[in-house]
Amino acid sequence: MFVRFTTPGTVTRASVAPGPFRAAYAIWNERTEDTPVLIALRRELDWFGDWLPVPDRFHVCAKGRRWSDGVCWFRDDAREMVAHAHALCALIEDCGVPVQRTWTRDPGQLLYRDRWQVVAKPERRQLH
Repeated sequence: MFVRFTTPGTVTRASVAPGPFRAAYAIWNERTEDTPVLIALRRELDWFGDWLPVPDRFHVCAKGRRWSDGVCWFRDDAREMVAHAHALCALIEDCGVPVQRTWTRDPGQLLYRDRWQVVAKPERRQLH
């Protein structure tokens, strides 16, 4: 199983909602003072920066072009990573941004994988 956390908006040509990192960095960059929630948010972002590899493949080739359509999913057996993702999402929600959690057995065509996550090209039937 795979879990994905999303926030409002769309970022790909496939109209897939963005993950929590975009929202978390936007909240951090818009801050005017250091509140306990923002300090905790920064700690979680730093933890992910230290422990979660940045995938080297997000692109899909279609019609002779490269598109950044890859969608990141956490592997459910990456328990510590998922726990930190839950903590990050709770902090984002404390800042007023809703977060949705989605589970799947089939995230789509895999473009990248490591011990903690996969990047997949979503199938048309999965697009929202």
